[in-house]
Amino acid sequence: MRSTKRVGASWVRRRTRWYTMDAVSAWIALQTSDRREARVALFLALLLGHLLGDFVFQPGRLVAAKRHSNRGVLLHTGIVTACTAIVLLGDIARMWPAVLLSGAAHIGIEYLTIRARKMMEASGLELFLLDQALHVVSLVILAVCLGGASRPFIATWPVTITVLAASCGLVAVMFFSSILAFEVRTAALGAADSTPTGPILGMDAARVFGFAERGIALGIGLVAPIPVLGVVAFVPRVVFALTRSSAGRAQHMSDAAIGLLTCALAWLLIVAVSATSL
Repeated sequence: MRSTKRVGASWVRRRTRWYTMDAVSAWIALQTSDRREARVALFLALLLGHLLGDFVFQPGRLVAAKRHSNRGVLLHTGIVTACTAIVLLGDIARMWPAVLLSGAAHIGIEYLTIRARKMMEASGLELFLLDQALHVVSLVILAVCLGGASRPFIATWPVTITVLAASCGLVAVMFFSSILAFEVRTAALGAADSTPTGPILGMDAARVFGFAERGIALGIGLVAPIPVLGVVAFVPRVVFALTRSSAGRAQHMSDAAIGLLTCALAWLLIVAVSATSL
């Protein structure tokens, strides 16, 4: 009888330990998941601020100015930092160190890449990709170090991680892709015109059409039951390219290829972020 009681007590203790270990493991997993999501939220917010300041609110004149003087670099960095602060406004009381550090990192990277442009024999495409890679790495480091308690906001509006990722994706395909396509085209076909500070992409009807083209393509990819339908947005450009001379055809086909590639990558990243937040 005593042996039976001892066996029963031992079984209860083992079950209690198992339940406790399971509960602790579940709690740790939940905390880890929350911290990971918070870091992703901070990275996306910093990235959105960077995309706005580096592409949406950086006209060609400012690009030329920052390559020529420190005042241009300071003005550009101030715009990027302000955009980041506005994106994080709803959580600025906790996230202001990330805003200031992202601004400090941005001005340091700008200084390095501007010097590299003057000293290195590298194409504008190579320098552009180097510049953006350094910016993204700096934002990842800040998000990992400071994002443990961040919440997804756009200005004062709380949003989901998916909405934040989609916002980054739309700005990236519309504006970042515009510069990328220009740099690829310049590297492959040469610049039609240039300035003492290098080729500068102007704002014209063709560029605005590209904004709409890529934005519509990604939008269709995100809402359509068959994401590949987003390719339809590039059909008008391809048809128009077929009516042009060989040089014009090459330019438009290059722009379409870069647009399609960046839309596909943005769609994949948005879907991946959405899946991890479920």
